[in-house]
Amino acid sequence: TQFVGMSDVDNPLTGDHGATAVFGPQKGVKSEQVAPIDAALARFADLLEAALGRTARDQPGAGAAGGLGFALHMLGAQFEPGAETVARQIGLDAALEGANWLITGEGRSDVQTLHGKAPFIACRHAQAAGVPATLLSGAVDSAALPRLAEHFSGCFSPAPGPITLEVAIRDAARLLADAAEQLTRLKYGAR
Repeated sequence: TQFVGMSDVDNPLTGDHGATAVFGPQKGVKSEQVAPIDAALARFADLLEAALGRTARDQPGAGAAGGLGFALHMLGAQFEPGAETVARQIGLDAALEGANWLITGEGRSDVQTLHGKAPFIACRHAQAAGVPATLLSGAVDSAALPRLAEHFSGCFSPAPGPITLEVAIRDAARLLADAAEQLTRLKYGAR
């Protein structure tokens, strides 16, 4: 059996750049929980690597999907960049021919976005086609704005102000439509 894993992140399983340290806080892990969870993942990796006689915890993408990347590596999977594969499959480059603007986004954008996630890959394809790319994500980490702005022609969130996650999810369609309209007005001067 052959396995192909598609991952948009290159993080290892454990450590400062591992699954728990980088993605745990995004998923609700409290800062005091990061070290114990990371230690548990490291212990699991020790046992599995010893049992199977191979190592994978430091492979690029081992930290993807909470460690699913590690499991796929341990099964001998070949890895491909997921966003590049999807871009190829949907014909992104052909769609960008003649386009004058790309709007892309994700649930939450931060510096990890620049490590191969779909919005960054879409932005790179747009730039290669001479098309500006704007980021419209559910949330944008303000500390990441300087780095994101090096690539995107503007980074925006549709949240009109402090709102609960429940409200953001419930009203996502309207919030995104409103933000897209405002971006279009800004870009094209619509009244």
